Amino acid sequence: MAVSISGLVSGVDVQSLVSTISAAYQRPITVLQDQQREQQATLSAWGRLQGSLSSLQSTVAGLQNVTQLNNRSVSASTAGVVSASVDANAPEGSYTLTDVTLAQSQSLYSQAFASATNTAIGTGTLQIQVGSGSPKSISIDGSNNTLNGIAAAINSAGAGVSAAVVFDGSGYRLTLSGNSTGAANAFKVSVSGATGSLGALAYDPATPGAGMTQSQAAQDASVRINGLLVTSANNTISGAIPGVKFDLLQAGGSTKLTVAKDSAAFVKSVESFVSAFNKAMGTLNEVTAFVPGSNGAPSQSGPLLGDIGVQNLRTQMLNLISGQGVGTRPGATYASLGSVGISLAEDGTLALDSGKLTAALKADYEGVTGLFGQVGSASNSNVRFVGATTDTKPGTYALSVSTPASPAVIAIAPSIASGGLATAEALTFTSGTKAVTVNLDAGATLQQVISTINARLREGGLSGIEAAEDGGGLRISTQAYGSSQSFSVVSDQAAGPGSTGIGTTMLSATGVDVAGSVNGQTTSGSGQRLTVTGPGAALGLQLDITGPGTGSLGTVTLSQGLYQQLNSVLVAALNSRNGFVAAATQGINASIASIDKQIAQLQQSVEAQTALLQQQFDAMQSMMTQFKGIGQYLTAYFDSVSSSKSSSKG
Repeated sequence: MAVSISGLVSGVDVQSLVSTISAAYQRPITVLQDQQREQQATLSAWGRLQGSLSSLQSTVAGLQNVTQLNNRSVSASTAGVVSASVDANAPEGSYTLTDVTLAQSQSLYSQAFASATNTAIGTGTLQIQVGSGSPKSISIDGSNNTLNGIAAAINSAGAGVSAAVVFDGSGYRLTLSGNSTGAANAFKVSVSGATGSLGALAYDPATPGAGMTQSQAAQDASVRINGLLVTSANNTISGAIPGVKFDLLQAGGSTKLTVAKDSAAFVKSVESFVSAFNKAMGTLNEVTAFVPGSNGAPSQSGPLLGDIGVQNLRTQMLNLISGQGVGTRPGATYASLGSVGISLAEDGTLALDSGKLTAALKADYEGVTGLFGQVGSASNSNVRFVGATTDTKPGTYALSVSTPASPAVIAIAPSIASGGLATAEALTFTSGTKAVTVNLDAGATLQQVISTINARLREGGLSGIEAAEDGGGLRISTQAYGSSQSFSVVSDQAAGPGSTGIGTTMLSATGVDVAGSVNGQTTSGSGQRLTVTGPGAALGLQLDITGPGTGSLGTVTLSQGLYQQLNSVLVAALNSRNGFVAAATQGINASIASIDKQIAQLQQSVEAQTALLQQQFDAMQSMMTQFKGIGQYLTAYFDSVSSSKSSSKG
């Protein structure tokens, strides 16, 4: 009798069975992963929204102090005569410029020599003195006594002149040119201990023809502005016309400079705002969009559709654009953004008519700019609004000045006679860590003393200190105002008739900061700048007090436009602590982290269950293998018994 039990293990795919059961364990994880992908899509939408709103906030900040934008242009009626630039708020006007003289540096040339490299000129010491500065000594010996050697020695000495060797077609000549323009920068060349032809390189204007020849004299630049002669050591004229700086380009030229209003910078700022606003609104529309299904396709909705915070933000932004300007005058022509060329489309984006905006700015610059940013105006012409902060509230504030600002000033009573200084005099100026010595020649007039002092101070890095005539005397002062400005001066000659009057006792001066109050609130002064630091509505207001007056200086009115309102809305949305964007992203991040944790826990459970299942099937397989062996044994046994019985019967 044959017995078979092999069917117990036949046809069983253990691995497929384990995989199927494991996939069933995996289904809760898949559900969580789908939820996580939805959360990440929502988080991505919040990130895009946050980025576009932050970009808008940065652009809107450019509207805060619109009065800082350059609202002036300067033009010349004749091209090529001057090149001019203008500061914001410079007074409008026209200025006639005539009789232009360009500044020059002094130039000399020597007699001709046969060679630049092989002809020995001679030995000795050259002394080069620029203006009233200290002479610079240059040793000429057998190692450098050719024209090229002398030129190299001069250039490396830092004497204030540049040397070169020029071939004129028949011989080689040494040329010297001053490094700085202006009459005060004329130079002399003297020679001591000369041998050979070195003495021929001397130059003194008092003895022309005795050495080198002057090809160009040092000269100041000059120009008549509305008939008034203005001079400068270089070709740049600054301060003669308020807020205007220009470079003289053409000797003998004449032109008319016109300072006029210019709205180009402001229009560009508004264009940037419109672009940033449209990008932010486009992102808002995208993340809250709803597209109905059609032709069997399902409807689609943006990740943030229905979010109340996003809906409120969009509404607030659109209301600010379409509403009346805050602080506009009753009956004003330009009282809304629509009135100055900004229109609102159905999707919430903006369109700008630059021509309409430019025309409005031309008609009422302050009124139009006040729709967009902080605009301040003062009733006193010596008071200028500078800026404010987000703490400053719109309103009208009374200004009182107790101490006007002043520069550091040293005034010397008239002492220089019409014949000039009786003896040579050396002045030493000190400011901070810098000290500059000014050497004045005997016979120098008051104007020559002033010119030399200013030239030497510029060269020495103390250009912020200037000398000027004051009632026949000498007035030395800093250009800037305030307690940070200080200097001292001392002379090597006693004060008295025929001297500068400064004397051998050091004179010192320090500027004074402006002091006062705004709206009764305390302030801090720095130079002419007054900043409200005490608590109250005017906190953060900044003013420049340019006049000497004290007591009541009228009022300052501050209006706040779109910048303050829209910035407040954006700050409320983007605040990292309590803004609704931050709250939403923090909540989603927490939810994603929680799902991550659940997935990790379930994954561990699935892995454990799968491992247990695999272990159980392995045990079953082992047992079935044993059964199969027993079956095979029994089959063989019964087969042998059956065979034995068959044999015995035969």
